[in-house]
Amino acid sequence: MIADLRPLPRDIPPAPNGWAVINVSLDGATYVSALGTMRVVISADTELDGRRWRHFSISKPHSMPKWDELVAAKEAFLGKESKAVQVIPPRSQYVNIHPYCLHLFECLEGDPLPDFTRGSGSL
Repeated sequence: MIADLRPLPRDIPPAPNGWAVINVSLDGATYVSALGTMRVVISADTELDGRRWRHFSISKPHSMPKWDELVAAKEAFLGKESKAVQVIPPRSQYVNIHPYCLHLFECLEGDPLPDFTRGSGSL
């Protein structure tokens, strides 16, 4: 595994412990886990709502990442207190480039979601 040593673009985090950067593009980076069993791709851009969003995807070569793997990677790259959302679009808008990939989106300019707990801390 050869690490890509170019500088990371704006809003793209460095590789956390146990991960290496393997590719850097104009808007993001690709990382691989130390064991080579998972990949993370992170990019950031200003979306049509006028806010800057970070896109986070995690994949495995032969199976879907498990919930605990998704959460651990999200926390390692984006932080334990960051809010990331998973979107399930209408089937007509599905894009499936990799069969074992999950996606999260993090708004970098405030929280666009309401407090669904209504202040109670519980759903």
